[in-house]
Amino acid sequence: MSSIGENIKRIRKEKGYSQKQLAEKLVTTPQNLAQYENGKRIPKIETIQKIANALDCDVSDIREYDGSIRININSERIKQDIEAEELIKQASGKSLTEFEQKKIFDYVERTTESFSHFHESVESIKNIIEELGENILLTDYRKLNEIGQSEARKRINELTELPRYTRPDEPISQSPTT
Repeated sequence: MSSIGENIKRIRKEKGYSQKQLAEKLVTTPQNLAQYENGKRIPKIETIQKIANALDCDVSDIREYDGSIRININSERIKQDIEAEELIKQASGKSLTEFEQKKIFDYVERTTESFSHFHESVESIKNIIEELGENILLTDYRKLNEIGQSEARKRINELTELPRYTRPDEPISQSPTT
C-alpha cells in the first residue's frame, strides 16, 4: 500500500501540476507540500480534503481506501453459488461429473477471492485507524514547546517499559530520552 505522500505526489504529477503550482492552489509553501509528499509530515484529514479538492480527486484516492468491503457479488454470481452449494449438498457419497466438479471448484475460488478482498479491506481500515491515531498524537505533540516535547518523549518511553501498555508481539525497546 502506498503512503499518503506517495499518492499525493503521483496524483499531482498525473494532473500535470508542479509542487509550486499545487502549493499555490493550497495556499501553502512548496516546502510544506514536499514534506507531505516525502512522508516527513502527515497531513491532517482537513488538509487531505483540501489537497483532494485541489487535485480534483476523491480523498479515497489519496488514502487508497474506497470505503467498501470489496466482495464482488452480482445476480449471476449468486445463481452460480447457489448451484454450487446444491451440488455440494447432493455430492455426499456420489461421483461428480467433470462439469459439476468445475462448478464446485469455481465456487470455492470465488469464495476464497471474496475472503481475500474482505481481509484486504479490514487491513486497510486498520491502517487508516492507526494513521489517524498517529496523526492526532503528532498534532498534539507539535502543540507542545521544547520542554513539553521532551517531557512527552520521557512519558512515552516510560509507557513502553510497562507490559500493560506494550504489544505482546513486539519487544520492549529502550529508546534514549532527551
